[in-house]
Amino acid sequence: MKNAVYFKLIRWKNLLLIIYIFLLTKFLLFPSFLIEGTLSTFSFIILLTSIVLITAAGYSIKAIESIISDKINTPKKLIVSKIISKEKALQWYKTTNALGITFGIIFCLKIEKPTLSFIFIGIPLLHYFYAKKFKYKPLIGNLIAAFLIAFNSIILAIFELDFSINNENQKIILNTIVLLSIFTFCIHLIRELIKDIETTNGDYALKMKTLPIILGIKRTKNSVLLFSNFPICIVLIILLNYSEIYKFTMLYVLIVVFLPLLFSILKLFSVEKKNDFKKINTLLKATVFLAFTSLIIFSITH
Repeated sequence: MKNAVYFKLIRWKNLLLIIYIFLLTKFLLFPSFLIEGTLSTFSFIILLTSIVLITAAGYSIKAIESIISDKINTPKKLIVSKIISKEKALQWYKTTNALGITFGIIFCLKIEKPTLSFIFIGIPLLHYFYAKKFKYKPLIGNLIAAFLIAFNSIILAIFELDFSINNENQKIILNTIVLLSIFTFCIHLIRELIKDIETTNGDYALKMKTLPIILGIKRTKNSVLLFSNFPICIVLIILLNYSEIYKFTMLYVLIVVFLPLLFSILKLFSVEKKNDFKKINTLLKATVFLAFTSLIIFSITH
């Protein structure tokens, strides 16, 4: 029972996505382009463990600091104070966070780059201050949340790639990872804004200052439309520039990523019910998973 509650608290499904992305990149994408990464398998495992633990701790502190708002907005999903005590959740958070930071420092020492330990200290601090101070700040909270998720998709490349090498294969890999990271950031920024629309009533009762409360739901929807131009343009640029070279991958991206993304954005402006917002949010989350899954086809058919 305790294990089940802990896994719910740390959002294990989201953590599985991080593991999935790391494994795809390390053991499929890099080898298919003959990229010899700088990390040994053991170092890779330490890095992945650190990132997963730090992210898990981030979800924990977010749940702890959202008890009051969650009681109003998502009472059925409430864990802290309903299933486990706040004190127990804090204990789990501190342990998970400490382990994540420790693994991160050990990793930096092992690869002989101790100064990069600041990453594994700074990211947990950003998670903490986001949950404590920035979550309900208009836009800045949304930007921080999107950054924290997108950062997980690029950190492996930061440590794994040898940037002194400048061959064509490495350029392709780097461009691919950067574009996917930007895409992830944009989609999660949109998702965070939609979540704020979903929870407007509860946030208003608690006198929060989210974007829908300050601007109104209609103007926030318009903001989402504005931000949605970025991921749509990213996918369109990729399709237009690489459809001749990577036909199978681009066909997959068109059908499984671009069309659902376009549908989600267009659908957003005709929905009013809370449940409909949740469906759009779920579909957008799925597009991120499917976008990274395109790496399988890309690796096999390039």
